[in-house]
Amino acid sequence: MVTRSVSHLRKELGSDLLAVWLYGSRARGEADPAETDHDLRSDVDLMAIVSPSRDAAAVGWDAHEWVEQEADAVGDSPVYYSLRVFDTDWLDDRRRIRSFFIQEVDRDKVVLYGDPLDDPRPSGEGAA
Repeated sequence: MVTRSVSHLRKELGSDLLAVWLYGSRARGEADPAETDHDLRSDVDLMAIVSPSRDAAAVGWDAHEWVEQEADAVGDSPVYYSLRVFDTDWLDDRRRIRSFFIQEVDRDKVVLYGDPLDDPRPSGEGAA
């Protein structure tokens, strides 16, 4: 399902798609990917980073439908998949203010497509 979603993003967004990351408990290796119990199963948290030339909010709305379609296509429930879409301006701003969320994502992320887009600033200059 994740591979299908990344492929769909690549097809729809082309060169505007800069990265797709897995984050959260699955990226940290804390979740059992084989778990099927609805109360114990961990969700799959994905983040797509797009060029600022794209409307990340509009892509995000479309992405909800894409994830739902891909989950349905493989016979899985879309409720276990979260795909958040942001642009590099948002990412840079979150890193600038040292957002706890982005610090966690940067620490744990698994790059599924594209670039890690690591913060180029030295740690003494406010890097996450």
